[in-house]
Amino acid sequence: MSSREPSGEPAPAPETGEERAAPPARASAGERAGMRRVAALLALALSLGAIAGVAYQRYAAVHLRALPRVPSCVRGARVALRKPVAASGTEPRQTASGETVYLTPGEDRAVACALQLDEALARHLAGALAEQAPAQRAARLSELVRDRVPADPAHDRAASAAYMMASAALRGLPDDVPEVRAAAEELDRHHACRFDTRRPCPTRPPLPALVWLTGVPAALSLLGLLWIGLAASAARTRRWKARRGR
Repeated sequence: MSSREPSGEPAPAPETGEERAAPPARASAGERAGMRRVAALLALALSLGAIAGVAYQRYAAVHLRALPRVPSCVRGARVALRKPVAASGTEPRQTASGETVYLTPGEDRAVACALQLDEALARHLAGALAEQAPAQRAARLSELVRDRVPADPAHDRAASAAYMMASAALRGLPDDVPEVRAAAEELDRHHACRFDTRRPCPTRPPLPALVWLTGVPAALSLLGLLWIGLAASAARTRRWKARRGR
């Protein structure tokens, strides 16, 4: 005789062992240890990578600044300044000392372009371009880039424009003059040490040791995480293939 509930309905059949829901599987001790290793490697990579990144950014902000965009007039001024000066100038401009000098139309265009960036730079450029002797002209152009533009990053646009126009003006001078060659080399060296260019800078300090001491372990930690991920993926693939082969 089947048992019935007080209401007269048949009592539900007792659940068998197979029908009972299986308790959630707990991670093994090996899996828990592996998860702790992954968490430790991730924390190490993130912390050391952050320290290395900050140290590198501070170094790059001083020694590896990117070339800034310059006004479009700089390119036109460079073309005009490369041409050798064949006649006396007629365009009046004021120098930094307040003296009035007369420049050629191409030189005057360069000064007008520099005036868009900095008035003092434009006046110093006018004084340099007013020099007629190649040696003196080269020395003034070198001085313009080396001493007349502040080293602060806020003046990087003016520094880049000054270099581009001064180097173009040097090309219009006879290259067999030692002072001209020396000035051209000094301009390239100064520009390479201020910005991140393809030219080497002999006075640029090496990367700080902190970048290497933290960046290398961070990179090794990331490689370890990658290896663990690949190993786990390979293990899952093997288990999947084993189940399909049954």
